[in-house]
Amino acid sequence: MSSINFLRIVLLSILSFSTLSVTQLTLDTAPISDDPWDLDGPCQKYVEKLAIVQSEMVACATNWSIPPKVCTNCYSYYINFKQYEYETKHLDNVFSLDNRTCSQVIYDNYLLSYSSEISTALTNKIWEHSRCDSCIEINWNFPQNKSEPVFSDRTLQFQQRLYEWRNCVVNYTSGNVLEQDLTNGSKICNWCKTPFNELFGYYWKIYITPDEDFCVDVETTMNDTIHLWNDVWQCAERQDRDRDLAGIMITFSTLLLLTALFYAASYIQGGGQTRNLIRYSRLLTDPRGQRSRLLSSGMSDADLVHGSSSTSSLQYNVPVHQTR
Repeated sequence: MSSINFLRIVLLSILSFSTLSVTQLTLDTAPISDDPWDLDGPCQKYVEKLAIVQSEMVACATNWSIPPKVCTNCYSYYINFKQYEYETKHLDNVFSLDNRTCSQVIYDNYLLSYSSEISTALTNKIWEHSRCDSCIEINWNFPQNKSEPVFSDRTLQFQQRLYEWRNCVVNYTSGNVLEQDLTNGSKICNWCKTPFNELFGYYWKIYITPDEDFCVDVETTMNDTIHLWNDVWQCAERQDRDRDLAGIMITFSTLLLLTALFYAASYIQGGGQTRNLIRYSRLLTDPRGQRSRLLSSGMSDADLVHGSSSTSSLQYNVPVHQTR
């Protein structure tokens, strides 16, 4: 009997372990939307698809972050993300178990909506901060899922001039720009100076125009191009050293000429004679003479009256000598 009971216990243990293993395997491989206890189960598959398009946009933005070039390289992912965001906001015919639309469940049902926060960050913090509308305009057509991107003319013109300069560099480096930048630097500077000046001139014309702007993609590309041209190949130093020296000499000569003309004009206007300044302090005298003493500002009115009466007595009370 004891052996039979032992076999029963072993068999029950094996069956229990097998049941637990199958159950755990089923839960691990089952989709999230198959959870029977999920109140919002009917809406879960839409959230899963939204998560996919959001993650693709995040991956593209991260891959093109040094330098930032989201506008010209991630616009297709951005269109897919915005398209499905539009669809999740219009799920008015799909309901959760408590009879709420899936659009309300995804964006308004809880205190915090991760989907909404991620969508806002992708739109405001990445696409709008990169000023992508300055380089590419998207003609949105959400109902028919036919949104189309249109690059601005100034962006296409910049790209064309950029490719012309890069093609010139590749022709004189045999494609090995990083390996031959030091040996062929002088050749690059001499032969590719014209396309570089055309590229920079076009960029600068747009940059200083008040009502026109470039997206971050173009600005960072131009900045890196300038650093490559000036710092890596040192083309600015080789080309501009003589030009800067000539500019300094011209400026100095102009200042000397202007100074000479100023003094010459002053001499001619004065009649060619040196003016003699008259020192009036020695020629003019005080018409009232010098006072023997100054009246003190602290002298009172009584003192003035007393002084006046004393003067009068001196003038009119002179003793008269009597004759006998």
